[in-house]
Amino acid sequence: MHFIGVLNTKGGTGKTTLASCLAVRAARDTRVAVVDLDPQGSLTDWYVRRGATDNPALMRGVEHASDAVTALTRNCSYDFVFFDGPPGSILVTEDAVRSSTLVVIPLRASGLDLAASQDCISLCQETGTPFLLVINAKGQHDGRLVEEACKLLSSWKLPFARTTIASRLQYVNAITTGRTGPEKDRKAEAEIDALWAEVKATALRSAKRRARA
Repeated sequence: MHFIGVLNTKGGTGKTTLASCLAVRAARDTRVAVVDLDPQGSLTDWYVRRGATDNPALMRGVEHASDAVTALTRNCSYDFVFFDGPPGSILVTEDAVRSSTLVVIPLRASGLDLAASQDCISLCQETGTPFLLVINAKGQHDGRLVEEACKLLSSWKLPFARTTIASRLQYVNAITTGRTGPEKDRKAEAEIDALWAEVKATALRSAKRRARA
């Protein structure tokens, strides 16, 4: 079972949107659960609007990722479990990082966002948890910013997804009705398909390394 934390202590990076998109994409051919760690409950609201499906399923009544891992490991019912982390809470985020087999860190293509995401990056580095930075909500005119951000991440030897996620109204509108952007828009579908391929491949490689350790 793979536990994927979509985490960043910085708010406004699109964690819930990305977690829901990846979960729905993964559920096309694997068994998936989502865990809402944010007291605001945005992922739970999305799930209820979606119609309480079995795949992805929502694990309710969980405040900490470690509790979810303990409960789910007993029956191993899922292939992938996604944690939607809260903004601001270092304690909850640290527990989620330690409980994840891979952390996806969404951020925008700016030096300010990268600096604000450093807490989550440092937690992953300190705990030895594999992570993948994802440039999210890329604006129409952000091409140079994205290019510079990728160069900076490369120079710092930080792992990042080659797939970037564009800022699209379909992502925003879909989540309010219990859907996801890729279910409404082909361009969104293509980029989430590509991102999921990267995330899944990274998760599988990490699992192989753990098995050899």
